[in-house]
Amino acid sequence: MKKAVMLALALTLVSAATLYAHDTWVARDGGTYVVMWGHDGKSDPYKADFIKAAKGIDASGKDLSVMVKDKGTSATLVMPQEPALVIVVFNSGPWVKTPEGWKNVSKRGVKDVLQSIKGETFSKNLWEWNNSFTQPVGGKMELVPLKNPLALKVGDKLPFQVLYDGRPLPGATVGAEGVEKDSLKTDKDGKAEVVIKKNGLNIVKATRKTDTPNDPDADMLYKSATIAFEVK
Repeated sequence: MKKAVMLALALTLVSAATLYAHDTWVARDGGTYVVMWGHDGKSDPYKADFIKAAKGIDASGKDLSVMVKDKGTSATLVMPQEPALVIVVFNSGPWVKTPEGWKNVSKRGVKDVLQSIKGETFSKNLWEWNNSFTQPVGGKMELVPLKNPLALKVGDKLPFQVLYDGRPLPGATVGAEGVEKDSLKTDKDGKAEVVIKKNGLNIVKATRKTDTPNDPDADMLYKSATIAFEVK
């Protein structure tokens, strides 16, 4: 009960700017795979049921089953062997802003709603490379690397393509280390490239923002696709 109360309190303290900046990635600590939801390499508390789907792929391209373990304010992923790639679909549900701040609820029945949003991320997390990873895996919105990110060094470029419903998505906003906010978008073929700016964890993100006036839960939908990898 105490954990539930603390989690509910933490979720009410999230600001809009923080929500928009949140990334989803998987951190590997030995044989433990922890789903992270936050920014600057730090995770905020979240409900395990925010994880809507998870899938592993080994270095040969074989699918791995994934079990999500609820840790109260986070979750870990359990797989039968080490994955090369892990995919997580993360959806924190609707959020509304009122004069009292942000709450993780639908706008239905809420008074004095100033803003309401939903967000979902299709997160790829890469530890080993297989050439098949330059092909889409079937996400609603998906970021597909066009070369091996694990082979890159600081100063190298990572080209990628963003797809929506399997088709190139032009105009998606790109975020990555060293990319100024709203300064880079995908071209007519859904393609863009970023320069690797740092060693360690790198997350490349593409976002599509859509007004949803007919959604009873929120007025805006943020769809994101990311890829996370380590540069050595």
